[in-house]
Order: sequence, then structure tokens, then C-alpha cells
Amino acid sequence: MFGNNRQRSGEDPPFWRQQGWILSAAFIVGSALLAVAIAVTGRGGGPADPTTLGGATTPPAPCAPTTTASPTSTLPPDDLTWQVLESGKRIPVSASSGPRDAGGQLLRCFAHSPLGAVLAAHVVPTQLGEQGWRGTVDHQVMAGAGRDVLAGRLGFATPGTGQEHGSYVGYRVVTYSPEAAQVRLLVKTTAGQYVATDVDVRWDDGDWKVQPTRVGEVRTASETVVANAGFIMWTK
Repeated sequence: MFGNNRQRSGEDPPFWRQQGWILSAAFIVGSALLAVAIAVTGRGGGPADPTTLGGATTPPAPCAPTTTASPTSTLPPDDLTWQVLESGKRIPVSASSGPRDAGGQLLRCFAHSPLGAVLAAHVVPTQLGEQGWRGTVDHQVMAGAGRDVLAGRLGFATPGTGQEHGSYVGYRVVTYSPEAAQVRLLVKTTAGQYVATDVDVRWDDGDWKVQPTRVGEVRTASETVVANAGFIMWTK
């Protein structure tokens, strides 16, 4: 009564059409996909924390309080020089306005002044494209969701590569307060055109740090500039 009363007609179907084989194959494929997911995310429970990509870095010593001869000036300092990074990019630096600490791979400790904010807006975003990007993200970018996104993206990038945007040639302090500043950078492209991009910085824990957007951008999209009017040009 409870047996299988279906009559078999013809030969058995091929093995790949039999229910048992199909279930086994589905299990194998599912297991393989799960293994790939674990390898990519780091754990089966969810995505890997992007802030851990690249390894943790040791917090640097606090920056010493700074004073400048002209705390409100936005003009280029007399001691301005240009430092060439490993990637070949050039950044403006100043013994008086920063960065005053070049220990390890970090360039940090900028003067608490408009010019210190200007230099940080040049140096910190550029450092994010170098080999020491992990420390720059940890200690020179404001904490938050934007920094997490930025760290995740940089973790899959190759330091020292990417589109070259040209050379820094000038700047404009758009807004400034002791707590925050926005600096517009003027860049001359390899084609000889001028483009401008904005960088936001915040004074935090004794130094200027870059404030990323929620999507992890540290600069606004570049805009073509017809001329350099309204910008302070680097003189060296």
C-alpha cells in the first residue's frame, strides 16, 4: 500500500538528471561559493573591517605647541622648500609652519595658523598615495565613516600609482577658523592647464587633519580654472 507503485518506463535517466546527484552538486557549489565569500570578507559573519586593512600603526607622540611669527598670514613662508616623495610628487614644506615632524613615514605637526592649514591641505592628501598611507589614514584623517571608506579603498590600491594631476602652483584660503579651514589648491596639469580642488581640514588633537566626505574623498572634483587670478602663487 505504501510502496512505490509507479511503473518504470524505459531506461533510467542519465546520472546528471537524477535527484540525488543534483542535490550533491548543489551542495558542492554552495560550499565553494561560501569559501570564496569568507576569503574575500575575512569572516563568515560579515565584511572585513576596512580600517584594519594594511595593518595597525603605532600612535605618534603628541605634537608640541607651535607659535609662528605671523599667525594670521596666508602668504608663503620665507623658509619654504619643496620635498620630493618616493612617488616623485613634490610638496611644499616649511620648518616654521610645518610639517615639523617627519619621523617615520608621517609628515605632521603643522602650525595652528592659516598657513599651517594650507600646508596640511597639500601634504596630507598627497601622502595618502604613498607607501605610508596606512599611518596617514590612522593619524592624519578625521575619524568616522568617511575614513573607513577611504581606508578600504586604499587597501586595494597600489601606492605611488594613479593618475598624475600635475604640480601644485598656488592656493587660496576659502574659509578659516582656529577649528577648521577650507583650502583651494591650484594645480597645473601636465598639459599646461590650471585646475582647482578643495580640501577641508580640522584642528584635532594638536594638529591639522583632513576631513573626508562620507564617501571617503579628501578632495573635491577638479574644476578647470581659466587663469590664476585670486590665488596666491607659490614663489619657489
